[in-house]
Amino acid sequence: MNPLRLALLLVLLGTPASLSAESLQPFRFQLLWTPQAQFLGYYMADVLGYYEEHGLAVEILPGGPTVRTTQRLQSGQVDAINEWLPTALTERENGIPLINVAQIFQHTGFMLICHRDRGIRQPADLQGKTIGVWQNGSYLPVTGWLNRSGLTIGEDPGNVQLYQQSADVLQAWNNPSIDCVSAMSYNEYWTLLKDGGSATNLTIFDFAELGFSFLEDGIYVDPGRLKDPKFRDRLGRFLDASLRGWQYALSRPGESVTILTQLFELDERHQLHMINEIARLIDAQEIPLGYLRVEAYDQTLDFFRLDVPDTDFLASQGRRIWTHDVWSQLDETSYGVYDAEVRYRLQQVLNYNAFYLLDLLGTLAFAIAGFARAQQRKYSIWGALALASLAAVGGGTLRDLLVGGDRHPPFIFGDPNYLYIIASVVLFGSLSHILSRNPQPLGEKFPRLLLVIDTVGLAAFCIIGAKVAIVAQLDWFWIPLLAALTCAGGGVLLDIVTGQEPRTFRGVMYEEIAVLGGLFLFCMLYFANFVSNVEDYIELSITLTFVFVFTLRVAVVARGARSAMLR
Repeated sequence: MNPLRLALLLVLLGTPASLSAESLQPFRFQLLWTPQAQFLGYYMADVLGYYEEHGLAVEILPGGPTVRTTQRLQSGQVDAINEWLPTALTERENGIPLINVAQIFQHTGFMLICHRDRGIRQPADLQGKTIGVWQNGSYLPVTGWLNRSGLTIGEDPGNVQLYQQSADVLQAWNNPSIDCVSAMSYNEYWTLLKDGGSATNLTIFDFAELGFSFLEDGIYVDPGRLKDPKFRDRLGRFLDASLRGWQYALSRPGESVTILTQLFELDERHQLHMINEIARLIDAQEIPLGYLRVEAYDQTLDFFRLDVPDTDFLASQGRRIWTHDVWSQLDETSYGVYDAEVRYRLQQVLNYNAFYLLDLLGTLAFAIAGFARAQQRKYSIWGALALASLAAVGGGTLRDLLVGGDRHPPFIFGDPNYLYIIASVVLFGSLSHILSRNPQPLGEKFPRLLLVIDTVGLAAFCIIGAKVAIVAQLDWFWIPLLAALTCAGGGVLLDIVTGQEPRTFRGVMYEEIAVLGGLFLFCMLYFANFVSNVEDYIELSITLTFVFVFTLRVAVVARGARSAMLR
């Protein structure tokens, strides 16, 4: 970087005088590609003095198609690198230790651009064609997508041929032996259009639109160095300054691009196109800047694990190659008791079909209880529907109305199966009552069976209520409270509507069991923050919580235990 030009820019921007060079700690950062708006945030952090304010002398090293960032990290030549997750996964499997500490791009901008006049309209048309790939970038995504599309890769005629593409996309595009080139939506695509290409003459396979999105630019370090408090401190300061640089670049793209083009003599119009597209890929309005979404990591992992032959790709989720530890120290937002992975994996496990069936079984039991109350009161079918609905889904609906956020609208509007169960109970119960010679309320016909089903529902609803509080990132005490509301809220509403005192006021232990179950799950999941395989541990925690609640309810019923009453 030209010192005179940098000094001039600092004066123009009104940046305060920097610290003396002797007092700054060195930090070397390796880029994936050559200088361009793809890395604008880092350059702005440098130009505006953010790194120096954090006591760092950061050296930003350019990359390119011949630079293997991970090797430089492994050899200790650099402190951190900018890299794509697919490459990081591959290198991790090859024995190179690295871990993601911040994720800048949230969406992929990768695409294949093909000559339309060569008969390429759909993926099947690529058989027998030659595709340009970047060996250290697009090779893995392209091979994965080709395999998913049922195409074969190899040297034999008729197979898809892969050609190592240079940094100059025009050189590859104008090569008559190459049918498609690797491109980024923010760079090579605009280069081809500027060179006279027309979008109507191009066949574009946009990986994001095709459903093959993967995580691109992230910041990676050697995980072994995170054990060093001094390095973690330097890394945290580097990350904080870098995110500030990105915030500035995204909020003032025109000014930032002007500075970048003066530093490296780049085409300003092209770089403006680039930063505008990159802002979409970073998606800082929706996702905290630098935050790695666990679900996006899983999508990337699953894509390459399934579609790239002869690769394992971290078959165990416990061998993750990311951490929120450094990033979370810079973010002042409260995310509740548990970290992002625990919340995400908890939702995943509770989406299993087995647990969903238990949930529906509990809904059935509670609906029968509401219908039995309607039978006792000799209500009409509409009254039976109302009471069955209150008992079955009243607590969960009230919970969702109170929590709001992603629980709005309430769950019953997103899954009709709950209403189907309620309607079936009322229909079957009504017909059974009409056709029976000795009509008897359902609750009296099968008391033991209904007790078992009701207990299953209590355990399932307890876990679901606790999950809602955890995912909503509420304070810890809401976990048992929402568990109790989900389990007993419908019953309380039922009692109020039918003019009865809620049974819990009369010492019947029900809410207490749900509260204890919520606390049990809360304590179990607390340790999920410290285990290596979070998903397996959460499965164990949910299983033990279910058994705990079920056993406790059976014991309470068997012993006739009641809550302490006022004397």
